[in-house]
Amino acid sequence: MPEKKVYSLFNLTQSIQNVINTYCNKTVWIKAEIVRLNYYPKSGHCYPSLVEKKDGKVIAELRGNIWSGNFEMINTKFKSVLKEELKDNITVVIQGTVSYHPLHGLALNIVDIDPEFTLGELAREKAETIAKLKETGVFNANKNTLLSNLPKTIAIISVETSKGYGDFMDIIQNNPWGYKFHFLLFPAILQGERAVSSISQQLERIKKHKKIFDAVAIIRGGGGEIGLSSFDNYLLAEKIATFPIPILTGIGHSANETVSELVSYQSFITPTKIAEFLLQKFHDFAIPVKDAEQKIQNEVSRMFKNEKINLKETARLFSSLTGNAMNNSRSNLNQLAAILDNLSHRSINDQKNMLHQAKRSILSNAKNTLNEAVANLSFTEEKIRMLSPLNILKRGFSITRQNGKVIRNADEIQKDLLLETQLYKGNLYSRIEKIDKKTKND
Repeated sequence: MPEKKVYSLFNLTQSIQNVINTYCNKTVWIKAEIVRLNYYPKSGHCYPSLVEKKDGKVIAELRGNIWSGNFEMINTKFKSVLKEELKDNITVVIQGTVSYHPLHGLALNIVDIDPEFTLGELAREKAETIAKLKETGVFNANKNTLLSNLPKTIAIISVETSKGYGDFMDIIQNNPWGYKFHFLLFPAILQGERAVSSISQQLERIKKHKKIFDAVAIIRGGGGEIGLSSFDNYLLAEKIATFPIPILTGIGHSANETVSELVSYQSFITPTKIAEFLLQKFHDFAIPVKDAEQKIQNEVSRMFKNEKINLKETARLFSSLTGNAMNNSRSNLNQLAAILDNLSHRSINDQKNMLHQAKRSILSNAKNTLNEAVANLSFTEEKIRMLSPLNILKRGFSITRQNGKVIRNADEIQKDLLLETQLYKGNLYSRIEKIDKKTKND
């Protein structure tokens, strides 16, 4: 029986390395999807996980290497062309060579990525989102909602520390006409891969109290144009398009409108333009009321002025007809004219008093209505605070997410993806070693 020839593992991997380095050392262009960028700021290196999918299933997977010098060059190119950085979940065309290391295994050494291809992919995805929204008949749904003549109670989705939110509130709160608005901020992430889930969650919270609010304002500003592709996402755009009350968008950029802006009730180039729009709505209501009040006062004054002139003309007519016979009664006529003049003044004053009384009544009723709305808003705001996840987290509970989705059942976990656990103060990131699908009740 012939003796077995046994190779060491190192000898085998070295042979594989020799074969690959000999026959697969050509630089090639490859289309793939970066599912995780795996960038390490300390070293500057990047180890992207590359996949190809078919019908939603992964049919090929390979690890990539982008050394710090190449990554800086590639990322700068991406920001120049796409106005976005290289990130997770993006389809790219990569230039690189295949390499094999006995310890680290097979990898693709990436030397360049073509941003023009990715730009075309983003444009294609945007066009597909628009087509799908039109096909389902919801593209103009939010535009067909009714905006109040006085939209005074606004739900705001924004970042409290953003420049756009600060500019918006400054214009609204310091308007020279003294118009009063009521706002409730729903903090959210407005750029990057977490923007879609963050904005969607806040829209769901607002939807539960839709009768309180006249409109929703999505405000983003001061952050440049990085991360805008999330506003072309179909799930977010569909949620905005089908929202039951008007949504005003002020994302703060000068490029082409995103799909979320296209389907909103009305989009504005900056957050300050939303503020100016709301003030103009108050103008459109208040100015006709003031004009009508002035017209009534002017018409009343004109009527009584004409009556006074007619009375004086009548007195002069009586005087010319009676001649000297009326001399003895002149004093009586003068007294009559004085009485009539006094009556006309009293009538004018009565009309003015009636106008002022009506004005006070209108203002009182409006103030009572506004106070009731403020009380209801305060009550609802307190309920929202009580239901806030932060209060639950404060009691020692936590929220676990994977890929932006809240995990409620062990069956929902994908073992190869990173877990994010939100505590009351801070977040934890972990990878899964073991999944126990049994509960204490099993």
